Amino acid sequence: MTTNPYWTEDGKAKNLALLTSTERCEMLETLRQTEARDWIRRYRNKQRELGKQEAQAWWETVKLGIKKRRGQVGVDTLIALMEKQRDVNRLWCTA
Repeated sequence: MTTNPYWTEDGKAKNLALLTSTERCEMLETLRQTEARDWIRRYRNKQRELGKQEAQAWWETVKLGIKKRRGQVGVDTLIALMEKQRDVNRLWCTA
């Protein structure tokens, strides 16, 4: 029997309406952490491609775009998650 990618292990459809509140919160947190890791990766790539100063300028324009869509709270939340991810990576690499 093949597995359907649209179904979870317990047979529940991956439909937000069918998830419990806790499951939705966990999914949202996972998405936020993934986004933070992705922005860290993008910034590091820009540093390699353009240099540190150009990457800083690029990051400032990205933050302005995020601020327009999500507000300052959204930017602050993203930056806090990025710092948390960097701290986790630092601890993991030194262990």
